[in-house]
Amino acid sequence: MTAATVDVLVIGGGPAGSVLGSLLARAGRSVVIVERDHHPRDHVGESLTPSSNFVWKRIGFLDKMEAAGFVHKPGSAWTAPRAPVGKYVSIRLNEFPMPGAPLPYTFNIERDVFDAMLLGHAQEQGASVRQGVRAEQVRMRDGRATGARVRTEDGRVEDVGARFVVDASGRRCLLASQLGLRASDPFFSQFAVWTWFRGAEPLPAGTEGMILLHFLDMERAWAWQIPLRDGVWSVGFVTDRDDFRKSGTSTDEWVAALTRRNATLRHNMRHAEQLRPWRLEADYSYRISRLSGPGWLLIGDALRFVDPVFSTGVDVATYSAMHAFEAVDAVLSGAAEAEAFARYEHTVVDGVDAWYDLIRLFYELQNLFTYYVLRKDTREKVVRIVQGNPYDPVALERAREMIALMRGARDRALADPRSLLRPGAIVPVG
Repeated sequence: MTAATVDVLVIGGGPAGSVLGSLLARAGRSVVIVERDHHPRDHVGESLTPSSNFVWKRIGFLDKMEAAGFVHKPGSAWTAPRAPVGKYVSIRLNEFPMPGAPLPYTFNIERDVFDAMLLGHAQEQGASVRQGVRAEQVRMRDGRATGARVRTEDGRVEDVGARFVVDASGRRCLLASQLGLRASDPFFSQFAVWTWFRGAEPLPAGTEGMILLHFLDMERAWAWQIPLRDGVWSVGFVTDRDDFRKSGTSTDEWVAALTRRNATLRHNMRHAEQLRPWRLEADYSYRISRLSGPGWLLIGDALRFVDPVFSTGVDVATYSAMHAFEAVDAVLSGAAEAEAFARYEHTVVDGVDAWYDLIRLFYELQNLFTYYVLRKDTREKVVRIVQGNPYDPVALERAREMIALMRGARDRALADPRSLLRPGAIVPVG
């Protein structure tokens, strides 16, 4: 059967698809979201960037986040592998307040609960939400997206027609894969393992709610601890895929060996109780050569995913969804599609590229960020970067300035065997 044509078909009901659905419905546009799973679905615990609060407020969702009791995240702290137990470098995200910010903090969330709430919110705003419906192929007519073929749980195949198709299918990258636009990232080959614990050591007074990043004295490797509700911690390890393969050990043995590489991490986890089996993810970094075309756009992880180190996933999801809404809404109001979509692509590509460059610099020389956050003349710029939203022209220019500065420092450090910024060196923390 062919469903009645709607303004927008959104493939995927994660944060990107749900934000876009909410924005479209609130603007009076007809929108259908098809989601292959049923929420809540299992997902890693995650921390957010404070810039996303602007989007949650815009769609009327911020009060629901507060009511749910998600842990308030005031900032981030990180530890060096050979530093004494409890020795942190930290930043407060509101140390340099964001103009007009609705809150002085952001949140640590359980993504299964959060995603279900956000999709339900989109439905409450007026979006038609169909769970358990898998999009199999985007329909094309004369090079233009006109809808999608979907399959329901009972095996029925339907054609859903739409004036515009937005792919928010996450790392599945349905449309990019269909059009041959997806390619593996040549630099990243990351491997992540994660699960939940209870009973980790509490954070020191004054750092409650902060996420912890632990350096492990290995290239391209780090660990996270994210405090969630009810005393639960999301704990994960990221390393190069080949390092795990070469170890020849089980996941439990590998994690135990990594934990021993950082004194604070080892201390924090010594009495913790594991609540779930380890989850493994590999080969999750990729690039997409185009983000838009006649009748279609990509948003969220469907347009790119690099690495979770700066909590960029939901930041990309919320802002790409918001800019996609503005492009589609403008076209539905009479604007030229090619120009609106080109503007969307330019804005999002610039922001995502800035995130990519910063993440790559982190992996090339982890001590760079500690060094620059401890310098009075650059601390504000680093804090502003991790606040999120590099799609804003002012924030983008600030990020580019720091990227250029860090690249110069990286090159000098790697050329100088005595540099304290080289891998394995300890940057003084005062």
